[in-house]
Amino acid sequence: MADAGVNIAKVNYEMDEQQNPVLIPTQKNALEEIEFQVSQVIGRLEEVAVGRGRRTPPPPSVELPKRSQDEILGHIQDLLQNYEEEAFDSPLTPQTRISMISHAIMVYASCLERTHIQEVSARLTSDTSRWLANIFRMPLHGVCYHDDQMEGTVRIARALLHVKYPRFAEEGYEVLKSKPPVIYTSLAAPLSVIQHICKQLSLPLHCVRGIATMTLFGSQQKMDVAALERQIEEDKTAGRLPLLVLADAGTPIAGHVDNLTRLQEICKSNDVWLHLRGHTLAALAMVSATDSPANIADSLTLPLAYWLCVPGLPSVTLYNLNCQVGSSLGLLESPGKRLIVLPVWCVLQEFGKDGIQTRMQQMFESTELLWRRLVKYPCLRLLSQPPGGEGGVITLADLISKPVNINLLMEVVASTVVFQFIPEGCVDKVPAYYDKLNSWLGQILQRDAAQVPLELCELESSGVVLRYCPFEVGTIITQADVEAFINCLDQQLEILSATVVHKETFQQLVAASPQLRLVELAGWAGLGGVRYLPQGWAAGQDDQLLTDHAKEELNRLNLHLVEKLRVSDAAFSAGEGVDGLACVRFGMVTTDTDVAELLHLFQSVGQKEEESWKFIDTMAEVVIKGIEAATLDLQKESEDKLWQDGILRQVPVFGSLVNWWSPLTKDGGAGIKGRSLDLTAGVVASTENIYRYHMQGSAAGVKEPPQVVTPVAGHSRASSNASQLSSNTVSNPVSP
Repeated sequence: MADAGVNIAKVNYEMDEQQNPVLIPTQKNALEEIEFQVSQVIGRLEEVAVGRGRRTPPPPSVELPKRSQDEILGHIQDLLQNYEEEAFDSPLTPQTRISMISHAIMVYASCLERTHIQEVSARLTSDTSRWLANIFRMPLHGVCYHDDQMEGTVRIARALLHVKYPRFAEEGYEVLKSKPPVIYTSLAAPLSVIQHICKQLSLPLHCVRGIATMTLFGSQQKMDVAALERQIEEDKTAGRLPLLVLADAGTPIAGHVDNLTRLQEICKSNDVWLHLRGHTLAALAMVSATDSPANIADSLTLPLAYWLCVPGLPSVTLYNLNCQVGSSLGLLESPGKRLIVLPVWCVLQEFGKDGIQTRMQQMFESTELLWRRLVKYPCLRLLSQPPGGEGGVITLADLISKPVNINLLMEVVASTVVFQFIPEGCVDKVPAYYDKLNSWLGQILQRDAAQVPLELCELESSGVVLRYCPFEVGTIITQADVEAFINCLDQQLEILSATVVHKETFQQLVAASPQLRLVELAGWAGLGGVRYLPQGWAAGQDDQLLTDHAKEELNRLNLHLVEKLRVSDAAFSAGEGVDGLACVRFGMVTTDTDVAELLHLFQSVGQKEEESWKFIDTMAEVVIKGIEAATLDLQKESEDKLWQDGILRQVPVFGSLVNWWSPLTKDGGAGIKGRSLDLTAGVVASTENIYRYHMQGSAAGVKEPPQVVTPVAGHSRASSNASQLSSNTVSNPVSP
């Protein structure tokens, strides 16, 4: 094997010996069989994801069935296909494939004898450590591997407790009472990291000191080193033990780097351990091999799975063996019975040193490329660390080709790009409305310009921001991707600027109209919400005083308006205000949008709908009152007929005798006449003429006899139409 401490040769795993007819040892045959089977499973999953339809996985069973290997793999295949559809959208890279195979071999190796696996682990760890030392410029270091990113920091802190408190192993927390340990971290760092460390080490939260960020000058995301120095002196005076400083070489969101030079001086003078984390540490892999080793911290955490875009790789924590913690190696080393280092050993060789350096360089170039395009927009504020240092004069080409100070390197590269849309002249946190605008912008860019994968985040000091970090998404953008992204961004920024300009006019016009009310909408970035008020409703009336029926009618009217308005313009949509009542939402607009015309359209359609609804309500009232009038007509006619025919005719048995003795006339026996409701005239009329004359002889010119007409009370046209009826009409007013 070549000298691993100098370079990593890219290994071709299709070795000539595999095609050689010479007998292959049994151990090698077993590994080849594992590789073959894992490759088959991967191939099946890729084939199913690309070429077949979805299948429903079998339902869970209470019983534990016995299945064959093919059935088990088929079940896994269905689960992955249904619930992890995006996992195999693109072909697996060679690095990902070798990582998956190495995990299978790692399980197989755990069955070997303990002494044998320890020897293999020692050899792999030695190789990998020298490769990582050469790549990331760490001298005389140890390495620990862990699946959880925060586990490395926990191990460092635990080892420090054993070093600083010699009897910690025997007495535990009792030795901490007299001189409590203190861990320092920036307030810009996630609180979850500190909570995890305290939980794992059984330390109270008061053992953690949050150090404020800089406020007077420089980045508001960096730790205030002067405040850190004062806090350390204060803790030492109070009888506490400064233990660990957690600093950022790339803060979690904005990607800023703390003042490493001052931090090194403060930690060294106070005998405090300095631990670094952050994506900017990946820049250490770009420096020339002729550079001297970097001694920027006592320990570093490197999330290789993110940086190399290879799932399943453990994170790596490098630590300085010259420091006192080196005496507690047993707390940092990975257990020898498990080859956790094997995937890293395999993937590093698959990449080779040149491949790793190229990948890191491409990711930093992508952030620099995007930054230099975004910085030209006056309406955008960039919150991440600018590439190129002061004035942006240092390029990545200079960093790679020329020896450079490591601390300077950390300050002139950008691991992420964070920006937001702001009002003119804004220097502090943006107004709440601009949080909505930035949220809308991020969602539109995620949909229409997915070439640059963005995520929406929130900074306490700035508000909602848009963030691109190639070290987390695994996507390296090109010049063409940036051009397509910028074209889309131009259009959306024009819409945002126009919406902001028109919003003030929009609110003034709505406030001036007695029939419109501005509605507060949660999370709406458009012009705003407007509610149409029917005629007679007071614009200042409190909606909380409305009855449930009135609220229902108001909601129904405004929702119906949305349906009418969307036919002409899709910018209208239905919404609900914070008061729970429906309204019409006005969306984003362009520069040439006439807001007054939009509101006039909304108001005119509302008035037409209101009139239409009034007519419908009137007709419903006419029908109800018409039925009541007809009922009274029929009741009165029934009573009149009773008196005309005589009461004796209604008596059983005796009535039959009266009818025989004095039969009714033909007209008198016709019975009670029906009634018809004329909605146009608003009157109730007898149906006698309809059946006798219209159907039998009206066409022959037979003159119609007079008919009984009853005007319906409440109809706007009942009186006028009733008065214009022909002279043969007999009016019979009936009040309901």
